[in-house]
Amino acid sequence: MARPHDQKAYLSNREKLLEAGEQAIRSTSYAQSGINGILAKAAAPKGSFYHYFDSKEAFGIEVARRYHERQVEYARDCLGDPSTPPLARLRSFFDGARADMKSRQYTQGCLMCNLSTELADKRPAFRAELDQHWDELVAELTNCLSAADLSEIGLQHLSPSDAADWLMNAWSGALTRMKASGNDKPLALFMRTIFKTEETQK
Repeated sequence: MARPHDQKAYLSNREKLLEAGEQAIRSTSYAQSGINGILAKAAAPKGSFYHYFDSKEAFGIEVARRYHERQVEYARDCLGDPSTPPLARLRSFFDGARADMKSRQYTQGCLMCNLSTELADKRPAFRAELDQHWDELVAELTNCLSAADLSEIGLQHLSPSDAADWLMNAWSGALTRMKASGNDKPLALFMRTIFKTEETQK
């Protein structure tokens, strides 16, 4: 990569490419997301991609990192407020994630889930990166659940870390099923199962 002459413009253009890449990958897949299409979406000149990224794989990993940083920030905002009961924080976390899926019409899924399914067993660099991302997100849930009565969500037989891991596994499965069904039913079932409440479909 060439060194930028204007750091502010360089970072702004790089951010536009990452945003365009996230949209492309979530709408289709990593494999189907072409560099020229991403450049066009970001309104960047053709041939400029490698001014910002060494390879498409390096670009994909940076897209994943950017998404993960926002996810962890969101998790900390939802789960880290000691003035709110821990299970209320947990519900807020999943409610917010569910609302995001609704805003996307239940079609794009979670970028981490999508990339894990598509690439983790094929590309070691992605596998290592995504595994770290999952562990860090689980750690945020673990911190919250350490102060919770896990019997209220039927997970009293698990440690807080195992309960957090199981919740993320179950949620990820619900997101995968959501993409196939194109509706909220899998997420609604997850919420009813964990929080033991009846609700109308959102």
